[in-house]
Amino acid sequence: MRIKSLLIAIMLFCVTAVFAAPFQNVEKILTQPDGTKLYCFASGDEFYSRLHDAEGFTIVQAENGYFVYATSDSRGAVTATTYVAGKVDPKALGLKPNIMISQEDYQKRRKMMEVPEVKDAKNLNHGVYNNLVIFIKFKGDGEFKTTQTEIDSMFNYDGYYDISMNNYFKKATYNQLSMKSYCYPIADGDRVLAYEDIYPRNYYQPYNPTTNPDGYTNQADREFPLLKRAVEFVADQVPADLDIDRNDDGFIDNVIFVVKGNVGDWSDLLWPHMWSMYGEEAYINGKRVGTFNFQLETSSYFSVSTLCHEMSHSLGFPDLYHYNSSTDHLSPTGPWDLMCSNSQPPQHSGTYMKYEYGTWIEEIPEIGYGTYTLEANSWEGGRRNCYKIQSSHPDQYYLVEYRNKSNMFEKGLPTGGLLIYRIDTRFRGCADHNGNDILDEVYIFRPGGSHNKDGNINSAAFSKDYDRVTFNYETDPYPFLNKSTLDLEFNITDISLMGDQITFTYRPLETDLDPSNLVANVNSKDGVVELTWDASERAQYYNIYRDGVAVAQVEENYFNDEYESFEKGYHKYYVTAQDGDEESYRTNEESIITGNYSEYTIEMFADNNHGWQGAEINVSFDNGMDEVYFTMYSADEVKKTILVPEGVKATLEWVAGWDDSECSFIVTKNGEQVYASSELNEGFLTEIIATDENSSFKPIDLVAAVNQGDVELSWRVMAEVDMFTVLRNGEVIAENVTDCNYVDDEVPMSGVYSYTVKSVTEGCESLPSGEYIVSVMKNYYDTLQASASVVERAVKIDWSAPESKGVFRYDDGKYVENIGSNTYNWAIVVPSELMLCDSSSKLSHLEMYDACEATYTFKIYNGEKAHDSVLIFTGSLETYNTNDFVRFELGELPFNPDKDLWIVAKSTGASTPSVPCCRYVGDPNSAMIKAGSKWVSALEYGMEYSWMLRAYATAGENEEELTYNIYKNEELLVSGLSDLTYTDDDAEGDVCYKVEALLNGKSMSQSDTLCVNVPTEGLKKDLIFPNPVKDHLTVIVDDVLNVKIINVTGAVLFEQNASSDSFVIDMRPFESGTYILQLTTETKVITEKIIVQ
Repeated sequence: MRIKSLLIAIMLFCVTAVFAAPFQNVEKILTQPDGTKLYCFASGDEFYSRLHDAEGFTIVQAENGYFVYATSDSRGAVTATTYVAGKVDPKALGLKPNIMISQEDYQKRRKMMEVPEVKDAKNLNHGVYNNLVIFIKFKGDGEFKTTQTEIDSMFNYDGYYDISMNNYFKKATYNQLSMKSYCYPIADGDRVLAYEDIYPRNYYQPYNPTTNPDGYTNQADREFPLLKRAVEFVADQVPADLDIDRNDDGFIDNVIFVVKGNVGDWSDLLWPHMWSMYGEEAYINGKRVGTFNFQLETSSYFSVSTLCHEMSHSLGFPDLYHYNSSTDHLSPTGPWDLMCSNSQPPQHSGTYMKYEYGTWIEEIPEIGYGTYTLEANSWEGGRRNCYKIQSSHPDQYYLVEYRNKSNMFEKGLPTGGLLIYRIDTRFRGCADHNGNDILDEVYIFRPGGSHNKDGNINSAAFSKDYDRVTFNYETDPYPFLNKSTLDLEFNITDISLMGDQITFTYRPLETDLDPSNLVANVNSKDGVVELTWDASERAQYYNIYRDGVAVAQVEENYFNDEYESFEKGYHKYYVTAQDGDEESYRTNEESIITGNYSEYTIEMFADNNHGWQGAEINVSFDNGMDEVYFTMYSADEVKKTILVPEGVKATLEWVAGWDDSECSFIVTKNGEQVYASSELNEGFLTEIIATDENSSFKPIDLVAAVNQGDVELSWRVMAEVDMFTVLRNGEVIAENVTDCNYVDDEVPMSGVYSYTVKSVTEGCESLPSGEYIVSVMKNYYDTLQASASVVERAVKIDWSAPESKGVFRYDDGKYVENIGSNTYNWAIVVPSELMLCDSSSKLSHLEMYDACEATYTFKIYNGEKAHDSVLIFTGSLETYNTNDFVRFELGELPFNPDKDLWIVAKSTGASTPSVPCCRYVGDPNSAMIKAGSKWVSALEYGMEYSWMLRAYATAGENEEELTYNIYKNEELLVSGLSDLTYTDDDAEGDVCYKVEALLNGKSMSQSDTLCVNVPTEGLKKDLIFPNPVKDHLTVIVDDVLNVKIINVTGAVLFEQNASSDSFVIDMRPFESGTYILQLTTETKVITEKIIVQ
């Protein structure tokens, strides 16, 4: 007998709680009639899915109950073979993989389960939405395992951080929709009660003559009567005054049926789905059940994420995925939209979907060329979160939005950043896409993507954090319209780092004439606005624009605008390049203020730790300055500043948020309050006119670079100031600095340092600049070893050059605690550019803070990545919880200082946490951990620590030579010595010395104090030393009248009459070689051969 298959539509949501619809390769375990287990996979969506093996060969259930491989008949229908899945090799049998129903059959299934389009979304999707939840169990089933508290937490909880359907829609709609769910039958305390049906579970599973003869052949014939009976059971419990038909169309807005138990292995009905109830009529308070969602209690798919996806359908949102016969299906929006593949917790839908279907965004502003700032899609304010850029096609445009992964409902996103969409208004959703005449309404550009290639949708976000800052036809991805029309003109660039906001520039494509990177700085010392920019090789000259008017033409890529020559106040600059008649596009704009101004500080407060929840202060000015907005995205207190030129009026207005009663702020100037908010209401707050009392502008764009152990700082200001104060780790290291740069050449030791700068004007100090954190790896010198001895009436001082070591450390030396365990691989990374070493340097030893009894294995890698680099050392160290640093010798271990060093550690035998930590010092390289096969910063896992692990290296042979200073009784005696000996012939009595070693003029090491007693009486012998000599020759001879130095040819190179019996001759001008020293006394002539090195 010909075996016919039961072709059953399966709805299976992802069991990994990562994706819901569509799903791919979900693992399934099926039981064959003979009891054997079949391990396979499910792929598909809510309208059709299929079982298949690891190689894609489709599996169906035959009438005899067995799961067998499938083929297709002459009409293209999926049919069963006689080959039991898992028992044969389908490839060897000539079967084809990826057998699926036709596009036509798929569309029939979609059509069958279509629900009415949501009407009047503007009203229905706002306000309070009352959702009914009805619980069902089958005949003979036990009680629900889920408690009513758990149900309420999924549906109704509304605490700020609650993951519930209600809280999701509250945040996704910018507080425009409250989703209230009412459960029936009414619970008995915390016990969920349910309607018990008249039929058992198998009655609602597909018919199979062998395994389920009581099953159904038509899903609706069984499902709709079941739901009707459940509705009628609970109808009299629903209050008559509960508004369940907000648009007055006669239908209940939404019902969710929750059925006890899990999904079936092979089922239509018993899987989560959305449908409308046709053929049966069920009423509650005169309102008919129409659209409903069907869920199963213990299914892993019964989650907040699934509820939000299905409820979005009820609010009118279409699916954003395709049905496609290829297993390598195209995903229009992937994990970036709830309606394509929902994450856990559920992510936001895109701003276009919120605008078009949710009506929660009033308009999408269309923009032209310029630089723009985007708020995050998830920001509670719901403003300035998307922009439209029209394409050459009237029905297609680009849309940009910002996704912030740190938001509680966005944590499941792959990354954060700027997303660039193509919107095609001719279509609704993406599910019916056929690549021909039905195309995507919404599409996100992603690397490797095209009209027929999916690309890497997880990497779609742009940000300077990923060095992906430009989008045009030369980049990957590139802009194209539907039907694969390449857009050769569209260009977005200068995408910023991620923060609470992100910025970007929309402009024409760059040409080789364009100047770029304009920087403006107000140099109060010289009375000029300093402009610099990146030059264009093709430019004949540059046009300088101030406030939109050309004020100068220069050939260089800099210009100083003397601000006494124009009106004081607020001004904007930009620059263009000129080549003949061709003028380039402008650079970025830079704003400055000349003359008097006031700096106002706005101190914002919230009665919680999550900010103002969408509220903000809008500040406008009467002199044409751009409006500014102030808000709190998180925390309970934030300070922001604003500069207002003298005489300008600033108007403050309040834009309401979710709970203005929790918000307040004050405005201060130079520490004195000028305004305090009281009861905040939408609209005008106050006006402030800036006076002539000066403030001091906070420096901006502080940058620090490490150069040979010194830290070079630079910054700029956009208003006049007198001078600057530089701080390291919060301590003042320089004052009265008049330039916008400073070199910190006194960094005390290796470590991580934080720098800030303040400006000072007429005694008024600004707030500090933004913090800049740098890591410095310095060479460390041992204490200089020296001795002093009395020779006749002179003091001879000898010393040895101090040994230099490279110190690679980040920690601050202040132990906090141990974390982690024996499973942790942890490391510090020393970038090559920070090492003051050469190829002759050697690693000498490691140091680790010992706060655990264990055995540590150290591995040292030399290269860009641990384990992918050269392993240069492996060794072990036993520790005994000494609560001090312990040393692990490496001998003299060669390494390449032109490549990074990875110092990796792992413990064994530790019964307590084994990773020694100090506070996090600010550099991710100070605390790396291995997560799977990748190394990441411990910060990504919330570990705000740095590891207390260090490495030491010899300085190498190419280090510059030291010079030496000698101090006598704490006063400088002689400087710039290169010899390692010196004689002081002018000493008597008690005298003390100290030797100091210097490198390029900076003190590196000092000796201990050396004290001797020089007799005041007695004779001395003739002394001439040192010999050989490098720099200074000491001569002590009685009754010397004349001194000569003669070379080997007899030429007198030096002659001087002597005025004392002891003196020093500077030999540094003499070339290396042999010379004759001739001393003439009252009674004789003394000659001595001298060798100069």
